[in-house]
Amino acid sequence: MTGPQHGSIDVPDVGSLPALVELDADHATAVLLLRTVHALDDVVGRQVAIDVATSRGLLHCDARVAGVRDGEVLDLEVAAHRELIQRRDFARVDAVLEATVAPGIAAAAVNISGSGAVLSARGGLAPGDAIELSLKLAPHEPPIVISGRVVRRAGENEHLWAIHFEHVHQADRERIVRYVFERQRIEIQRVKGT
Repeated sequence: MTGPQHGSIDVPDVGSLPALVELDADHATAVLLLRTVHALDDVVGRQVAIDVATSRGLLHCDARVAGVRDGEVLDLEVAAHRELIQRRDFARVDAVLEATVAPGIAAAAVNISGSGAVLSARGGLAPGDAIELSLKLAPHEPPIVISGRVVRRAGENEHLWAIHFEHVHQADRERIVRYVFERQRIEIQRVKGT
């Protein structure tokens, strides 16, 4: 892996913390992107999980916290086993996300992956149309602007449209992949809990 990548560190009893992660063969450095309420000195020696969005999918590996610097930098010893959770094709999840199709068509993404979405939108769309899509993954985050193309109607509903993403900034695609992964993880935990 070259240079720091956006990811998360899952620390037991603390939670999932967004971080910039630099990962090599057996070591990683994670700069936390938010401060925790309590000092992290007591996590030294504990096992954590690292998830990093890459161009090939989401890389997952286990690690042990070797040290904490300045309260926000974790030095990690990485286990040999690594798992690429999403390979060539992007995973897809159901969602309800606020979206706007330029010029001014209100929409909602009802299904999303790193390569496309299904939009619910009334009027103004047809197969083959080039579109600019503004998509909000969370209310407190800035929207992602995507250039895409309407591929087809999605199913029998006349207001559902399959959209292929033609241009997405890499950092924004990573945000989408992390969003999809987190939704998958929540769904797996929900199913296991029933």
